[in-house]
Amino acid sequence: MGSWAFKFFIFLVFSSCNAFATVGTLVDYKSIDSRSIGSIGLDTSSFMYKAKGRDTSATTFEASLGGQFDTAILHGVGSAQFFTFVNNSPQLGFEAPELYLSTQKNLLDAHTITVGRRKFEWSKVDKEWNMMSLWSPRFTWDQIYPETIGMTGLFYTYETPRFKFMAFGSPIAIPERGTPISEENGNIVSPNPFWNPLPSQLSVQGAPTQINYTLLMPALQDILLRPNFAVRGYYDLGEGFWLSANAGVLPVNMTQLAAEPYYYHGNINVNIRPQFPMRNLYTAEFGYNDSSKLWNAWMSVSYEKPFNFENNRNWLNPVITPTSVVSLGTDFQVTNNFRFDGAILFVREQEFVRDSSLPNINVDLPTRYPLKQGIKAAGTWSFSDTNEATVAWIQDLVQSSNFVSFDLQHKIFSANMSIGGGADLMLANTNKGWVGQYYGDDRLRGWLKYAF
Repeated sequence: MGSWAFKFFIFLVFSSCNAFATVGTLVDYKSIDSRSIGSIGLDTSSFMYKAKGRDTSATTFEASLGGQFDTAILHGVGSAQFFTFVNNSPQLGFEAPELYLSTQKNLLDAHTITVGRRKFEWSKVDKEWNMMSLWSPRFTWDQIYPETIGMTGLFYTYETPRFKFMAFGSPIAIPERGTPISEENGNIVSPNPFWNPLPSQLSVQGAPTQINYTLLMPALQDILLRPNFAVRGYYDLGEGFWLSANAGVLPVNMTQLAAEPYYYHGNINVNIRPQFPMRNLYTAEFGYNDSSKLWNAWMSVSYEKPFNFENNRNWLNPVITPTSVVSLGTDFQVTNNFRFDGAILFVREQEFVRDSSLPNINVDLPTRYPLKQGIKAAGTWSFSDTNEATVAWIQDLVQSSNFVSFDLQHKIFSANMSIGGGADLMLANTNKGWVGQYYGDDRLRGWLKYAF
């Protein structure tokens, strides 16, 4: 699965480069204003507990390159990131968070046309709850800290001082990537340290019984060729108040894994079926932005109805059903150097009744909404231009689990470097829910990055 998506992205990059070159022949090169920047670095995690399926530490080498250019009529942006594990199984990760061409405002005035991959704010929920992937897709090399990336297709925007309309359409749908999985010797494995290994044995009538897994991938065209579109309207009501409304037919960004168990010659066999469903999605948001930017507040309500997804009664989790998502959030400046951010989340999924004749097997697979009800509180301290600290707390109200993180970063401007460290704590008594799925993955983190 990962290799197919990687090949497609290589094709996309080279195609975009060719497009950039073609456009370049139509303008005066002397009029092009171009800028670029790159970085390399190491990011290491030291886990506090040893767990099956991963080492006690994981180190990632990261490299990124980005640039942009401007002419009288065109604006172009490109970025690429490469990741590989240093001390784990060799695995190359590649992502292009943005790669697009757009028209300048002096060409079409209030209208802008963009082609490629570009980031837009579609919902406050995506920024506040990065495990949701409600509208914008993500790159999930580090599943606890995924990176939001842009949608890929054709964009049209119309903007006035108080109103903004945006439309998006694409013939393809690229699933989220970052956690490649494969089948090895009857088991499903991944080099990602946050992948939870599936159980290899099950006790049947007091005797250990082997479980054999088979990964059944759909055809590549069934993964990519899924036309999708979305529209968004934003209106400034005045005096700081605003409202927005979205509607779209979009893919479920996260790959869904369904488990199909059956007995064969006294063994338990489980087919793992990756699925790539579509959905109707609607979001309405309302908020207030203080004119001095000292504080803001917002409320978001969404409804998602999936289709092109097989909810078989003989399959195990996960199952996608119509879902409502409600979230409220705020952030405000407490002191000159401290800013607070908080939010609450409620997810209500329609119940699905399973077949009572299923074998007594529990295969823990990633679910569409791992966090059903949650509270978040975070704070950022800026001690100086070179030192910053962040602390965050998320509570899973359903599972009574807590996630606590702390980061401290120091910038060395004279050397174009940044160095930092942090910690993640999973305070849980279960492996259920967003926090619980990482139970035992408490870690210390450190990083060193150099920009050029």
